[in-house]
Amino acid sequence: MIKLMKPVALITAFAAGVAFAATPGSAADLDCDTIRMVVPWKAGGGTDRIGRGLAAALEKQSGKSVIVDNISGASSATGSIKAVQSKPDGCTLLMNGTSEILAFMTFTKGLPFSLDDARFVGGFFTTPTWMLANRERGYKDFQAFLDDAKANPGKVTIGVGGAAGAHMVMAAAIKGAYDLDVRIVPYSGGADLKKALLANQVNAGVIHSPVLLKEAKAGLIDVLTTGGSLKNIEHAPLRSIPTLESMGKPISVSAVRGIFVPKDTPDAVVQQLATWTEAATKDPEFIEFGKKFGFPPEWIPGPEFEADMRAGEAFYQSTYDKFIK
Repeated sequence: MIKLMKPVALITAFAAGVAFAATPGSAADLDCDTIRMVVPWKAGGGTDRIGRGLAAALEKQSGKSVIVDNISGASSATGSIKAVQSKPDGCTLLMNGTSEILAFMTFTKGLPFSLDDARFVGGFFTTPTWMLANRERGYKDFQAFLDDAKANPGKVTIGVGGAAGAHMVMAAAIKGAYDLDVRIVPYSGGADLKKALLANQVNAGVIHSPVLLKEAKAGLIDVLTTGGSLKNIEHAPLRSIPTLESMGKPISVSAVRGIFVPKDTPDAVVQQLATWTEAATKDPEFIEFGKKFGFPPEWIPGPEFEADMRAGEAFYQSTYDKFIK
């Protein structure tokens, strides 16, 4: 039976030690008029769109200009490394997803990056990773997919957006946890996986929500299971889809977009950024953006965000060691 580390549900002792009270006396202004938010992806993608939505809301809260700097490359490692190696004054932020950071840490060895290189301001936008299937497959639920895989060893396929990433981690964890004889098919990105699912070329596919939400609403795609709760998804009929954890498997995979700063950033600066970012998640325009995107913004305090990500690091590495490498 697979034994994978369950993500931390409560703030651990080490994380509690870096928590700060949001009081007027702890506020610290930044030594800059412009905040540079590094988004380590090309403009136009999901993470970039979320980052630009946050930037607009953050400008209102901080009274400063917030510019988005797209530094793509190496599955977001290039921009992430540059951001955490910048001057620790709070004027340069990294905005990236937990799953993306954990993936390049897991699959690309030797990079000058670890979680100890950053401080965790907080998470603000969660999109769980889900397993989908074309409606023509006839899977009424995840159990139907499992039954098909057990009845047809070696013939059932799970598509993923690449050979190295969160999609692969979740697919491999499912394969290992349920002892399935299935083939994982890596595509050259999420766009190709979307095409394959819509063309019914794979039995199922693992990708970040809310990709193909429109098609799920239209009855073309079924959501079988998910690596995180869909309780906040805009489309109410999907909120009850069971998570893998609810079915007894300690598999938790989501893209939680968050704000990170260099490790030597002063406490008061981290707290000020957290105060502004939390307030930004309550901005009406950002909330409206979230509704259109598929999920509302949701604040996760820095200590809890860090604890969950460190647990995720152990889960990714464990899955890689047992089922991928």
